[in-house]
Amino acid sequence: MKTIESNRNFMKSHFNSSKTPSESDQVKGVSAPSLQIPPKEGNEIISLPSAPIIKYNLYEAMTQRRSLRKYSLTAMHLNELSFILETSCKVQKIVGDNIATFRPAPSGGARHPFETYIVVNNVEGLNSGLYHYLPLTHQLEKLKDHVDAENIVASVNGQKFVTDANVIFYFAVIPYRAEWRYIERAHKVMLLDLGHVGQNICLAAEATQSGACPIASYDQDIADSLFELDGNEAYISYIIPVGKKSQ
Repeated sequence: MKTIESNRNFMKSHFNSSKTPSESDQVKGVSAPSLQIPPKEGNEIISLPSAPIIKYNLYEAMTQRRSLRKYSLTAMHLNELSFILETSCKVQKIVGDNIATFRPAPSGGARHPFETYIVVNNVEGLNSGLYHYLPLTHQLEKLKDHVDAENIVASVNGQKFVTDANVIFYFAVIPYRAEWRYIERAHKVMLLDLGHVGQNICLAAEATQSGACPIASYDQDIADSLFELDGNEAYISYIIPVGKKSQ
């Protein structure tokens, strides 16, 4: 019961708590952490095409959205993947001295404390593999050529349907990016931020005649190891497979 009480308390707002808050690194004058994990030297960088303007009824996208676990064998086009990324994660404007970014999905303090990793299974114009999205330049950094389906399934606790998805989004939290401003109050905000970007992914998927299925049940260690994350300064917190709908 103590765990339940603690988790319930975590969900509440503590921004106006009587407890004297710690002084944030931002207040101390510490430089803001980077807005994006830089690509590793030697990795292939792939520029994404300009996302097409897809006209889709917003009301239909919002009311017809359902979690989709059965996908067709139709390939997703690279333009469609570009559209999903642009309408959810792409940096549109840098604010201040690299302090914040404006993106389609909202974020507490405009910190956007996450990195987007992608498993590509079936995208026309893009080889299968593991990728890291670079939101500042709208590019993909290729991390691995091989997709180990068994390991991917293990990362989502045996949910085999994900291997039929065209792409699988793995969102990694970078906690210090939010802690720099909000200290111990940052962590609930980060989870809210992931919910915002996840909804954009779901709606953008609908617009491309695809479906998404947000996943909360996953194996932390395996998911982190897929992208060589240390599990402390960066770790997976949300997984969303996206696949084309059967016609």
